[in-house]
Parts: sequence; structure tokens; C-alpha cells
Amino acid sequence: MEVIQNEWLNNFLNELENTKNLKLISPFITDNMVTHLLKNWHGNKIQVITRFNLNDFRSGVSSLKALKRLIEKGVEIKGIKNLHSKAYIFDTKSLIITSANFTNGGFFTNYELGIKNKDEEQIKEALNYFNKLWIIDQSLLDLNIVLEWQKIISENRLPTNIPKLKDFGTSIVRKVIGDKKHFVKFYGTGDYRGEWDWEIKDIVRSTHCHFALTFPSAMGRPNRYNDGDIVYMAHLMNDNEYAIFGKAIAKKHDRINDIASEEDIKLVSWKRHYNIYIRIHSAEFLNSTFSATPKMGRMMNELGYESFRSTKKRHDFGEENINPRLALKQKPDVELSQEGAFWIEQKFQEAKNKYSTVSQAFIDGLYQGSPKI
Repeated sequence: MEVIQNEWLNNFLNELENTKNLKLISPFITDNMVTHLLKNWHGNKIQVITRFNLNDFRSGVSSLKALKRLIEKGVEIKGIKNLHSKAYIFDTKSLIITSANFTNGGFFTNYELGIKNKDEEQIKEALNYFNKLWIIDQSLLDLNIVLEWQKIISENRLPTNIPKLKDFGTSIVRKVIGDKKHFVKFYGTGDYRGEWDWEIKDIVRSTHCHFALTFPSAMGRPNRYNDGDIVYMAHLMNDNEYAIFGKAIAKKHDRINDIASEEDIKLVSWKRHYNIYIRIHSAEFLNSTFSATPKMGRMMNELGYESFRSTKKRHDFGEENINPRLALKQKPDVELSQEGAFWIEQKFQEAKNKYSTVSQAFIDGLYQGSPKI
């Protein structure tokens, strides 16, 4: 028996491998988790027990679109009122009983606790429990019913002018990332990609990203940044991955002073075209090679459309099949969603704890801009 507190997706996918029959109990199910399931499923049969409360679908805590995708792939789905249990049963070889719904919140951002069990007798008890629930509902969900429910929900939308009451509990996400916006600023181009054995110190030294982030003058001014916003730095690598190597606090753009000086350009020639600054302070850089950095590809694979503010908003407006990687194309930066910021911050702190950061003495010994502001 093993207690699970994190890495929910990895634990689920490890057990899913070579599973022929999956039985899944979860009151709430969302689209991104269905993507993970279908992408990694190579078995014979999936049975799902969930809730069919239209209020859950209307509020967004569960997804009719996710259930529709499952039905289209031959998954059998039944609904039980007052369902609260969550369990994932993998053939007769393993079982996860957990507080985590099959949602992005359950697998990535919420505080959840569960147990993975390989005991044959206890797996048999869980299968008996599943079967007792399964026979309560005599019919399977089909596409016609889903379409009917979608119509009911579209005709009975919640009024937008009713304010939500405040949740006074402490949010782990807010506690970790605060209430500022979070960005990722990109370095590297299609013609200049990083190697995994490069030292991060060398990139900091050559780009001067310890005092200012650079933006192309042809794309206007970066007025989206405010004082105190958090910005992570990522380098495009030779395999199209983006490696997070640094973090800093941004200052609001000053149209007069935040432009590269001739001295700055003399030392870094490409600043002739990337001459617009967002100045930063309290910069931290991993004291390692790029091989030790958090990878944005893993975040996008796990969170999907919930990685970025723009892709999450598009999904909320009903867009389907969103590829988060397209949000990065030919852009100098991207704004993270709360979920994306939480994911990167956790991974960055883990890397810091393992590899430490470059010393302040190293940063202070670098060129600080002319004039220094």
C-alpha cells in the first residue's frame, strides 16, 4: 500500500499501462483529463460512474463535452445521484482510492490524498462496490441525451450579473503564486537554439537578462506588465522544448527610460532589434545546466488548455481541440494561467532546492546596463 500526495497524473498513467479494463468512479470529470486518458489508453473496456447533475455541467465543475468524447470512443458511462467517492480500478492488479476527482484541479492544483493498493482482497472489495453502483442505473449515457442536456443548459444559463460570494478559505494556489500576473519570457530563435549541456550562467552573462528583459521594437511596447508581476525566463532548445532557467520580478515599462542604450547594444548586438526593456529585480537563475530545468512541454502536456490565460479563456468560450503550443508561436512572451503559474513555480522551487541558484556576487559582477537604473 502506498500513500499518494502528488504526481497524480504519473501515478494514474503508470497503473493505466497494460490495463485491459478500467473502472473509474469520479463525481466530476473535465476535458483535459479525458485527453490524457484517451491518449494513453490501449486496453479493451472503460466503465465510468459519475454524476449527471446539470448544475455541475452548467457551473463548469464537470464537463459534458468530456463525457461526449468518452462516449464517442466507446466508453460506458452511468450516473448516480449523491456520488462522492473517487476510485480508479485497473483490472484486478491495482486500485487507487482518493479524494481527487478526474479533473485538472484534482490531479494538479488541489490538496488531495489517496492510497494505491495492490492487495487482491481489497481490490475485489472495490470491484464489488463498483458493481453495486453500476447496477443502480439500468441505462448507459448516449450522445442523444448529451445533446439534449447541452440544449437545456444553453437555454438556462446562469445570470452573469449575480456576484459570486467569497470563499474565505486559504487557497494553496494563491498562497504559492500570489495575486500578480505571471509571464514566461522567451529566449532563443529558430536559428539559435540552446543545447542541454549549456551552463545557465553563460546565457545570463551573454544576454544580460539579470537586469532587463528584451522585446522587439516592431511589436510595440510591453504595457501588459505591472510592478510586481512575476516573469520566468525560458530558452528555446534544440528539440523545440522550452527550458525554464530563471525568475524575476518585473517593473512597469517606462516609455522613456526602458530602451537599450548604445552601450547596451554594443555589448549585445541583437539588442539593436530587441531594444525595448522590461526592467526586473530580484532575479534568480538555476545554478546548473539546462538539463536540470523545468520543461514547459511537460506543463503543456499535463495542463493542456489550462496552461495559459489565453487558451483557458478560449476554452471557456467553447473552443475545442486547443493546442497550447500554438500560443507560443512567434511571441516574445506568454501570460500564464493561475494553474500554469502554480505548476511552474512548484517545479522551479524543486529545481532550486536541488541545484541552488547562482550567487548574488556573480549577478552583481555582471554588466548592469548604461545608465544603470
